Amino acid sequence: MYIKLYIFNTIMSKTVVKQITFPVELLNFLEPKAKEYGYTLPGYVRYVLTKDMEKECEKQRIEALEKDLSRGIEKSIKESEEGETISLKTDKDIDNFLGALYEE
Repeated sequence: MYIKLYIFNTIMSKTVVKQITFPVELLNFLEPKAKEYGYTLPGYVRYVLTKDMEKECEKQRIEALEKDLSRGIEKSIKESEEGETISLKTDKDIDNFLGALYEE
């Protein structure tokens, strides 16, 4: 036996009704969880789905940042191998380099 639950989403002042069918066993698990956290069942389902989507979005953002970082590292290695970089080994070297940049 399945019990149907209606979830209301508000998007740009429009209400969209989505119907979700839960097995009784799952519903019996979800209802106490929702009450434990002070949510209605639809509110709890929205909360759980939102948190899951936030995690997925963050994961994709991190993957994109990792790709950008990897490309930057590869570019730096290539520039170093081609002699397009300089070596600043001491504080004095760094001060001189930054001073020259400041004067430009």
